[in-house]
Amino acid sequence: MAKEDVKKDQESPVTSDNQEQGKSKGGMLKFILIPVILLIQAGAAYFIVFNMLLKHPNHVENPKPKKGKLEVGQFYEVDDIVVNPADSGGRRYLVLDIGLETSNPELIDEAGRKEIWIRDAIITLLTRKTSEEFLEVSARSLLKKEILDSLNLKMVAGKFDRIYFKKYILQ
Repeated sequence: MAKEDVKKDQESPVTSDNQEQGKSKGGMLKFILIPVILLIQAGAAYFIVFNMLLKHPNHVENPKPKKGKLEVGQFYEVDDIVVNPADSGGRRYLVLDIGLETSNPELIDEAGRKEIWIRDAIITLLTRKTSEEFLEVSARSLLKKEILDSLNLKMVAGKFDRIYFKKYILQ
């Protein structure tokens, strides 16, 4: 019996160490596994709530393209306008092709009848400008506005909406 008691005493510390190690491993595993599971659940909840349940007010579902024509007006073109800038002394020249857009077909007919006047108005306005004014890219929008305003003053059937430079060459 004494031998059995000694065996039990020797076995019990080993068994209790194994039980403590098992408990400590299980406890440590819980401290690692629980936060990981909570993070996964939080991520899934975020995805479900914000992507499926709530729609952002500015979010647009893939809009279907409208079937129909692109709204572009009719054009009246003024080609081959050649002018010398005011400061060039005839050594430099500007070549322009212009497209004038309108949604009014009657204005296109009127512009055809007034082509000589339109060309003269554009040439007169451009010859007052210097080479530096033609070189500045930011000044081109101002130049477009000036041309458009001067032409629209004399048109009876309506007004041109926009002006486009088809060709803009300064030599």
